[in-house]
Amino acid sequence: MSKIGVGLLGVAGKTPFAYIGQRGLGLYEDHPWFEVRAVIADDPADVGRTLGEVVADRWLLDEPLPAHWADVRLAPIEEAPLRDAGVEFVLSGLPGPHARALDPQLAAMGFGVVSESAGLRLDDDVPLIVPEINPGHLALAKSQVKTRGYGKGFLIASPLCTAVIVGLALKPLQDAYGVDSVVATTLQALSGAGKSGVAALQVVDNLLPYIADEEEKLSAELAKIFGTLEGDRVVPWSTPLASTCTRVPVRDGHTAVLSAALGASASPAEIAEVLGGFKGLAAEHKLPSAPAGLIVVREEPDRPQPFLDRTAGDGRSVSVGRIRTHEALTSGVSLVAVGHNHDRGTVGNALLLTELVAAAGLIDRA
Repeated sequence: MSKIGVGLLGVAGKTPFAYIGQRGLGLYEDHPWFEVRAVIADDPADVGRTLGEVVADRWLLDEPLPAHWADVRLAPIEEAPLRDAGVEFVLSGLPGPHARALDPQLAAMGFGVVSESAGLRLDDDVPLIVPEINPGHLALAKSQVKTRGYGKGFLIASPLCTAVIVGLALKPLQDAYGVDSVVATTLQALSGAGKSGVAALQVVDNLLPYIADEEEKLSAELAKIFGTLEGDRVVPWSTPLASTCTRVPVRDGHTAVLSAALGASASPAEIAEVLGGFKGLAAEHKLPSAPAGLIVVREEPDRPQPFLDRTAGDGRSVSVGRIRTHEALTSGVSLVAVGHNHDRGTVGNALLLTELVAAAGLIDRA
């Protein structure tokens, strides 16, 4: 079967979200299912300019722009040129207001869109998906024919990076025992704020105990991800979650310290076995970028650590350790989870989500 043609939106480097599109150039290179056929301009002024020109002073990755992409000209958000280029599907990495304007335009043209934007995640008719947690929510996209007037196009959202990592650590416990309440403290990497998102002098010899809107996003997005699909809506997960989100002087890799009251008692050894054996609900699709081990259980008393564990499973696994009984909670457990905020949380989850969408047959082939 021929590869599915992908368009990347938001590569130009004008926002921190461009990291997602720029990483996508490499992640889809030699992909068995996908091929990047167009780089789409989110600014009309960039249409027709080469990617090398556009990102000359806005390339956000450590490695340079691959030479074979430098002369590619940016395409407009217009159906005919994108169809002519062979685009069937779009991965969008735009900030909220920009995405709310442009992502629906592409969906209305008949393209499937996976969006990294916070601006769309909580819309009632937009599925918010971690492939291993709630792949069944893809069915919600069908309601967009009625709610948005779409034909073959659709919008699907990828969550906040922190919600992906915390959600993957909690999902096995929810399935095995039920979770009655959660207290979460996150220690989040600097790169989660973008390349220039945190001033150096703020984090040298320091910790920032507040990330604007992060705690609210974490609670709202997990409630939707863990929610139950009923007809054309998701009934939110009702488990209380209290969180404190902080920024720490770590380059990559978010850490979450989680304390949960479970619906049934279990020993740390039993919980470790449940976590290590969790395959995820998308395992049947055999997604090509899925890690061999979704959750890596560390038995050492000082693991996981972001520096040592963020690259587990090519960065798409979550490492969990320090599993112990929490005496202050009924049937309580505490654990520490580490995941790469980009390779797992943002662009990595979006990559897996595009694979899930293709495996589920949602993409209309030209």
